[in-house]
Amino acid sequence: MEAKAPDFHDPALASIVETLPPAVVDALPYGAIRLDREGRVTFYSETERRLSGYDQPTVARSFFTEIAPCMDNAQFRGRIDKALAAGTLDITFSFVGDFNDPDRELDVRVQSAAGGGCWIFLRRL
Repeated sequence: MEAKAPDFHDPALASIVETLPPAVVDALPYGAIRLDREGRVTFYSETERRLSGYDQPTVARSFFTEIAPCMDNAQFRGRIDKALAAGTLDITFSFVGDFNDPDRELDVRVQSAAGGGCWIFLRRL
C-alpha cells in the first residue's frame, strides 16, 4: 500500500515524515530538509533539489552558511533561533526568496526533529 503524503499544515508533519521511507519523503509535493543540532544537513529531498534548482552535494554541509546563505538572516534563521530559544520549534511563516528566483514566495514550516535538530519544509507559491 502506498503511503499518503502528509499535509503541509498537519500539526504532526515532522513526526509523520520521520516514519516514511526516504523515497516517499523525496516525492512529497514540497521540499523537506532535515538539519542536525549544529545546522548541518542530514536529509535534503529530491523535491527540494528539483524545485530550488540546487544540485550541489548537501549532506553534512552547513545549511545556512554553505547552502542557503540567503536564508541566514533575521527573517528566516532568526525566526528559527527565536523559537528554539523559547523552547518550542513549530513555526510557520512566509519568506520571499529562492535559489533561482529572489522574488519567489515560500511557505516555510519548521518543526523539531526526533533526536534534535529540525525539519524545514518549503512550499513554493
